[in-house]
Amino acid sequence: MKAQNFFTCKKNTTSINITPFHYQFLIQLTKSHFNGNLSLTIDYLFRKYLAYLYKISLAPTKKTLTATYQPRTKNYIIRKINIQPTYWGKLHELRFFLGLSVSYIIRIMLDWEMQEEEIPIVPLFIKPQLTSDDEHIHALIQIGNNYSSYNRVSHLNLQVYSVFLCPAS
Repeated sequence: MKAQNFFTCKKNTTSINITPFHYQFLIQLTKSHFNGNLSLTIDYLFRKYLAYLYKISLAPTKKTLTATYQPRTKNYIIRKINIQPTYWGKLHELRFFLGLSVSYIIRIMLDWEMQEEEIPIVPLFIKPQLTSDDEHIHALIQIGNNYSSYNRVSHLNLQVYSVFLCPAS
């Protein structure tokens, strides 16, 4: 089967509620590693930390799929970001599974990334240990594509069938 990968070009402008320290780190990471492309930064954080995020899901203990929003503090600021709809959709869907807001999920991943770079910080969640099954899932996330599609044309009824798959989510 021929695999096709699609990346959307249109950017989705949205806002996140985050500390200035975390926002500065996000922008620095974006500029230094991904040539200013925030979508690639989010994809990198997803691939690296998605299996860990699954381990800290609050939704099963809350018995609800609604997101818990982070408490308002004087330290948080609202920043506008431009991100591909593909990645924003992943963040949006992940918030229902985790029971946390998108801003909170981004901050958790940034906390863990800062720890990896040995920046002194007290994380919101301690990064959990992965079991062998979790590590297998994590390995699959690392090699996942953005989207794959399968196209088929039926000449009898002149219809085109397209099936889109997202192996990374």
